[in-house]
Amino acid sequence: MKINKTAEPNNMMEILVEAIKREQESYDYYYRASLQAAKPATRKMLLTLAEWEKGHIDELTNHVMELKAQMEIDRAITGGL
Repeated sequence: MKINKTAEPNNMMEILVEAIKREQESYDYYYRASLQAAKPATRKMLLTLAEWEKGHIDELTNHVMELKAQMEIDRAITGGL
């Protein structure tokens, strides 16, 4: 039996959850940086980047929901096998 010693994801759900976590970290980074920006143009750009990350989070969350729904369908069809 091979033991996975790395922190690499094993399946699509783990990949999506990790991606959401990383997008959230990016959002937080850009948002915090915007609060410290001295120039309005810099603040605006950083907030735009933060919003893009938020859009990525929403998109990935939708994929998670779709995957969960498909897993339920598969379970219903196979009887949980």
